[in-house]
Parts: sequence; structure tokens; C-alpha cells
Amino acid sequence: MVVEYLEKLYQDLYEKKLNLERDNQRKEVQLKNNLTFIKTLEESLDENYESFSPRKVDEKNHMKIESLLREQREIEESIRKIKVQIIDLNVQISELDNVIKIARNNEKLVLTDYIKKNDDKIIKQNILEVQEIERQRIARDMHDSVVQSLTSLVHRMELCTKIGEMDPVRSKLELREMTKNVRDIIQEIREVIYDLRPMSLEDIGLEEAVERELIKIRNYGIMKVSYEIQENSLNLSSAITLTIFRIIREVFNNVLKHAQAEHLSVIIKYEEGYVFIDIEDDGVGFSADEELHIVNEENSGFGISMMQERIYLLGGKINIDSKPGEGTKVKISVPIDKEVKQ
Repeated sequence: MVVEYLEKLYQDLYEKKLNLERDNQRKEVQLKNNLTFIKTLEESLDENYESFSPRKVDEKNHMKIESLLREQREIEESIRKIKVQIIDLNVQISELDNVIKIARNNEKLVLTDYIKKNDDKIIKQNILEVQEIERQRIARDMHDSVVQSLTSLVHRMELCTKIGEMDPVRSKLELREMTKNVRDIIQEIREVIYDLRPMSLEDIGLEEAVERELIKIRNYGIMKVSYEIQENSLNLSSAITLTIFRIIREVFNNVLKHAQAEHLSVIIKYEEGYVFIDIEDDGVGFSADEELHIVNEENSGFGISMMQERIYLLGGKINIDSKPGEGTKVKISVPIDKEVKQ
């Protein structure tokens, strides 16, 4: 009960932080758009004529500029206050996260005997937890990419509405850029959909899907890759295939982001009712024991504990052997049905 309450509090704080970040982004875009509009109005004024004439020229535009400048100062002050709030929330979230970890560990110690007697119930809870974490990851991906892109697009459309008659050339340029942005958003949505359900898995299977990922890495030109399939390939259920593929992709992402490796090797083999995957790189390595207890920044990716949880739900094992300066070896084994591919 204590952990659930703390997690609910954590979620509320995180949602509050996300709302503040969205509000901050909107205000920063508004600030930028106002500056553009002020510049447009200033350029429309005939300053030389004013200097030789006692009459007020473009008084309406002057008043609009003054109003926008006041609005700019208000927005800047609002942004400053929001950033202070975000910093405070980050501190609270970090402290609460540490408390949750301690509470979870204490709860696990107290419930060890009970857990052993209620494996089925724990497995169901683990499934729900994995599903919830996956939903949160998808929500973050959508917020960080698609939602922010669409928000920026809306503000640019509003800017076009303001300057359409005064500067039609600028409006056309903005519309062209917005067309490109829409295409980018469509691509981002496709990537999210692919991450939810890689369609190629159903058509080409695990081995070729992994090979295609390795070809992408090879094409980056930053490391050499090797790939080997031992023994006869076996048909895997869609759940096993998808879970293994996602974990392999997460390992690849970690290698690309952190390993600074020159070589990456992957071996998939089938024997005695199991599929074995060995992934090895010669990068900088890390302390696996310490990493297990570290939450990724911004909760991105699966993390080691999350990968272990996924494999556990399949009845398999994952072993990560790494030390600073000695590269990383990831060994995965998952039980499967013996059915040779035709």
C-alpha cells in the first residue's frame, strides 16, 4: 500500500512536470513568434518620413508594437517562474524515486516467503507492470516527438495567419516548411507504430529482422558487425519473437549510444528446446551491478532490470557480463517449442 501511494504521488508530480514543460514550450514559441511579428511591424514603419514630419505615422502599428513588447516581458517572467517550478519538481521527483526504491526493497524482503507461494499471482502482477511501463514509454515517445511537433506546427500556422497579408512571400515559405514538418510527423508516427508492432517480423522472422538492424548499424560506418546463425532455425511464437527482438534492439541502441565500440557480434543458435542469443561488443563497458539499480534518464528505453523482467515472463534468462574498459557480453536464453522451419 505504501509503495502504491508513493508511486501515485510520483506519477502526479511527473504529470505536473510534463504540463509545465508543455506550457513552457508554448510560451517560448509564442515569444519567438511575437519577436518575428514585432520585427515585421517595425520594418513596415517609414522611420525616415517620421523624422521630417510632425504627423504620427502608422500610429496603430506603434501601439501594437508597444503592446507586444509588454506581452514579451510578461511571457519572459512567466517562463522564468515555470523553469523554477520545473527545477523544484525535478528535485522532488528525484527524492521520491529514492524513497520508492527503498520502500520496494523493504517490501520485497517482507514478502519473500509469500511470493514463493504465490508465483502465479506475482507473474500476473509482473505482466501488468510491464504493460504499464510500456504504455508510459509510448506516451513519452508521443509527447517528445509527435505532440511537440504538432504544437510547433499550430503556432507557425497562427504566425502565417498574422503576417499573411503583410508578407505573402514569408507566408509561402512558412507553408512550405510546414509541409515538410507534416511529412516528418507522419514518419515519426510510423516509427512509433513500428516500435509497437514491427510488421517485418511477421513476414521475415527474427533472424532476418535482426540482420536488417545490423545492416543499419554497419551503414553508419562507426563499427564493424558480424552475425551468425547456428543450427536449424525454429518457428517461434509471435510473443517470443517480438520480446526477443525488442530486447536485441535495446541492446543495439545501448551499444550505439554508450559503448564506443569498434566491433559488434551477434550469434543466434537453437538447441535442446531453447533459443540462445549472444551479443558482444568491445566497447568501454560498465559496472553491470551498479547499472541494475540506476533508472535511465527521462525513463527512456527498457534498462537492464526491464529486460530481465521481460525475459523472466518468457521463462528465460538474461546474463549481462561487463566491466569498465572490458566491453560487454549479453547472453539470452528462452525456452521454445521444437518446430523446424520449412
